Amino acid sequence: MVASRFSPSSEPPVWLHDVYERRRRRTVRLVELSIAALQRDRKRISLAVLARVSRSVDPGEPEGVSESAILHNEEAYALYRQHADHRRRYPRQGPSNGRTHVGGGDRLRVSADRDPGRARRRYLRASKADLVERLVAAELAYSDMRARWLKAADELLVWIMLVDRLVATKMADPHW
Repeated sequence: MVASRFSPSSEPPVWLHDVYERRRRRTVRLVELSIAALQRDRKRISLAVLARVSRSVDPGEPEGVSESAILHNEEAYALYRQHADHRRRYPRQGPSNGRTHVGGGDRLRVSADRDPGRARRRYLRASKADLVERLVAAELAYSDMRARWLKAADELLVWIMLVDRLVATKMADPHW
């Protein structure tokens, strides 16, 4: 019995040995058929594609194999590694340290209906320096907004006082 790549020390019960051996051979056979079909169609070979194609290569086995079955079966995994396309199709964007840049330049752009969970995950991926920049920008934007609000409230108060004085003057005038 070939042990799993992930748990080499665990041996199945003796009475399941034949069942496991049939399933192991089935997985290898479906992976071989799937790889042949993908190569014939000149398609890229990946775990997800192998799992999907394995459902259609043998009408007698419509459930195919899963990605984890390929990963846990040493022979099937070796076949996959031998034929897989390991080149990256799309170059990785962003910093190589796995961090996300959350700084948005000079202005903070925040939508009122944004998903807070997604924003939280983005901030958790961000570097400390980016978070500090974002916090400083948010504080600056808040202070600017507060100053504009206080100025507008002050101007409104002046207009209210002016209108109140005009109304009082007109009410005191008997010819009005």
